Amino acid sequence: MIIEVTARHFNVPDYIRDYAEQEVQKLKKFNDRITRCQVLLSHEHNQHTAELNLSFPGQRFHSKVSTENLTKSIDTAMIKMEHRLRKYMGKLQKHC
Repeated sequence: MIIEVTARHFNVPDYIRDYAEQEVQKLKKFNDRITRCQVLLSHEHNQHTAELNLSFPGQRFHSKVSTENLTKSIDTAMIKMEHRLRKYMGKLQKHC
């Protein structure tokens, strides 16, 4: 899986970059065919935004969360992404 961590309007500290990559690695347990994950971090008006764009053959998923803390934004976006992946994988298992 290719993981890209990008920041808009600020430089990402290494510990935040490592934290985001570590969290995204947890998504492999839902589907091992994930090819790419983009983590877009931005900061505007005391709001930190984390966007996750996840791709695997035939599907794309997106989650976006804004909070006052960057790590909290990443965590909440991960929770939303996990929920979407669980729902998608459940639909796949029902049809098989």
